[in-house]
Amino acid sequence: MINFNAGVYGVQAIQPIKKREDNSYLTNTIAPQAPQELPKAKVSPQLAQVVFGVQHNFGGKKKGGDESTQWVNSLPFAQDLSPDDRRNLANVIRKKDEETDYMKKMIHMVCKNMVTPMATATLCKHGIMSDYAKKDIDTYYDKVKGQGMSVKDAFVPEFATKAEADKVTPVGDVFRVAGQEKIFVKADDESSKQLEMDADTFLKLYPPVERFAACQGGNGDCYLLSSINSIMENPYTRSTVYGCFKQDGKDVVVSLPDAKTETRFVDGKMPAKTDMEKFTEGPLGMKMLEKAYGVEMEKQTYDKYTDVVNKEYKKMNKDLAKWEKKNPKDALTIKKKKEINQRIANWQAGQAKVDEAMKDPNHELLILTDDYGEFIIGKFGPMTEDVSKVDNEYQSPTDYYTGGLGGYMDEATSNFGFESKSYMVGEDDKEIDKALLAKNPYDYIITAGTYPEGEGMENPQDETYSIYSSHAYKVLPFDDKNGKRMFKVTNPWNQSHAVIMDMDHVKSFFQDFAITQVNDSEEQNSKKRAA
Repeated sequence: MINFNAGVYGVQAIQPIKKREDNSYLTNTIAPQAPQELPKAKVSPQLAQVVFGVQHNFGGKKKGGDESTQWVNSLPFAQDLSPDDRRNLANVIRKKDEETDYMKKMIHMVCKNMVTPMATATLCKHGIMSDYAKKDIDTYYDKVKGQGMSVKDAFVPEFATKAEADKVTPVGDVFRVAGQEKIFVKADDESSKQLEMDADTFLKLYPPVERFAACQGGNGDCYLLSSINSIMENPYTRSTVYGCFKQDGKDVVVSLPDAKTETRFVDGKMPAKTDMEKFTEGPLGMKMLEKAYGVEMEKQTYDKYTDVVNKEYKKMNKDLAKWEKKNPKDALTIKKKKEINQRIANWQAGQAKVDEAMKDPNHELLILTDDYGEFIIGKFGPMTEDVSKVDNEYQSPTDYYTGGLGGYMDEATSNFGFESKSYMVGEDDKEIDKALLAKNPYDYIITAGTYPEGEGMENPQDETYSIYSSHAYKVLPFDDKNGKRMFKVTNPWNQSHAVIMDMDHVKSFFQDFAITQVNDSEEQNSKKRAA
């Protein structure tokens, strides 16, 4: 099991463009319609330039590059992208194919402050836009811009009854039922479950398109974001992500499944002193999950600390009892008893400091661990330090617990209520191949980590595939039009961008896989045939 602690490796995080506070794009109200399969919206590059209203400088080559380069450089958010990102974006525009059409629509939504500019970054030669981002774009352009529907009616349609909605709603999608405030999510092929929030809160947490366009910020939590992205993009597990949120008046309370903690976001906002550069560029819901994950990790660390200290007390008291039985006037006995009592007192002083800090929600105390997650023991027990002295980039211990030291993909997935295991290439190929070659790719949640630089690979980084060392990725198998098993691999730097690669590349790039079986299509099909 490899600890993955990749930040942005030279890709500069940017401040997200703020959405309008009144969410003014949530407009229009007409009768809701049942969801349906929509034809792929195709817009020619020429028409797109007119429809999107983005300023451009087309019309022959001029100084500064061809027309595609000039157009990209003229975008209002161009300065937020690195030169490499602008070049790669221009390459997509230059293709004038389906990817170009979708990217221009994405750019339009970025210009309207509906999607983070980073959804247009970290593009690469072998990449395409994710299917779910495309689906949201199609829905937006067909129903909202095309038919004049509100975003609420287009993305959270209303039905007369739950039974009616269950018949036509795709797995993973949400809907409303007339007369009920809280919305529902289609959890599986047969049924749905009610969420603890209304449609407006849902759209605030997970706006259209942006919910599938999250981009890693300055935190080293690629292991966590790849895991959440995998759960979010699998329609059979998406309800788990949505189920972490509870609306409480104007507040939003977030709690992981089976967690010992809950994190309250007053007025549905991130805390005032939050270092936003550390958090995801993208939907508010993802930022809240990152924060809540850190709170839970701190609680688990504190509980582990308490357990370690109590076990050490038992050992010290047992040793003390042994020396109490010896001659009380013996010099060695006196020395040993004094040493043990002093050690107990020291550990008690250390514990008192930690216990007191944990009562203060604004404390800065970290409980230190080594690279293997084990406590570093000192004079006063497990060692502690203020977070700013350990890493001056962090203001909050909970944020540090999320990404300061990296983490493990299987543990992250397990914290969302799934049974996940870690497998190594070359040691566990049978288990890895079972998931990678499954007939139904959505039977599994798969994340993978690359080799550390200089280990196991002659070239540990391949920018044409957006592959970087010691980094975690989401992996989704699929069969191409020729029936060949291929893989959509997503770098958390841009969740809306999937890289296409074959099995040979997957096995050469990745060292460690975290695999979770969440469905068994073969067993279900057998039961249906038997029935």
